[in-house]
Amino acid sequence: MHLVDTHCHLNMMQSESNLEEIIENAINNDIYRILVPGIDLESSLQAIKIAEQFEIVYAAIGFHPNDAIKWNKDSYTILHDLTKHPKVKAIGEIGLDFFREHSPKSIQLHVFKEQLKLSERTGLPVVIHSRNAIDEIFKILIKWQQIIGISEPDRYLGIMHAFEGNLEQANLITKHRFLLGIGGPITFKNSHDKHEIVKKLPIDSILLETDSPFLSPLPHRGKPNEPANIKFIAEKIAHLTEKPLKWVSEVTTKNANKIFTWEQ
Repeated sequence: MHLVDTHCHLNMMQSESNLEEIIENAINNDIYRILVPGIDLESSLQAIKIAEQFEIVYAAIGFHPNDAIKWNKDSYTILHDLTKHPKVKAIGEIGLDFFREHSPKSIQLHVFKEQLKLSERTGLPVVIHSRNAIDEIFKILIKWQQIIGISEPDRYLGIMHAFEGNLEQANLITKHRFLLGIGGPITFKNSHDKHEIVKKLPIDSILLETDSPFLSPLPHRGKPNEPANIKFIAEKIAHLTEKPLKWVSEVTTKNANKIFTWEQ
């Protein structure tokens, strides 16, 4: 059985020696690919460094909306140069966050749109963060998808990381060539919207993610998260869909392979 963690902040997880233990534990729990997103330039460079150290690790690069204030006139060019690294497979984690607003909305919007341009230029998918901003995110992404146009049936534009919407919104955004990241909260009893999405949305629209070291699934809620815990998310999806765990593993891994093309 092969599992993929499509969103894991190894670049925020303690010491380098501890990373070796985390990776070994992941491999022992059937994880064969991990994507590490950046939230600014420094963390993006660190994601690449970790990807260079571990065969199963790949990187995404970008500026998180909470860190959009760090963007400057050179950021686009620097990120574009980094996309040439063979282990960089996405632009992310990018998007909008109107909950904390560590960066002004106007700056968030500018930085988000600049990074969408980078995705369009390079052909790399985007990893989208949305918090209290889903309506604005949808307006931008749907317009962007319509402008780009997609002819390839298996091409996806990006991932809605830690999807905050309901089933109706999930159906809308997946029709516009986005996949949904499903993580630890799917295991929580009160995550009714997420349960409904997993039950009723085609599983070829879903990816597994831990968001480590955050959002640990049951039975480890409240403790630091790690990639090995992806199995609890997969098990919950298998339970909700009444499908075998191996089937959930195979389909979600196939989805990840399509969008990140790390097998090429």
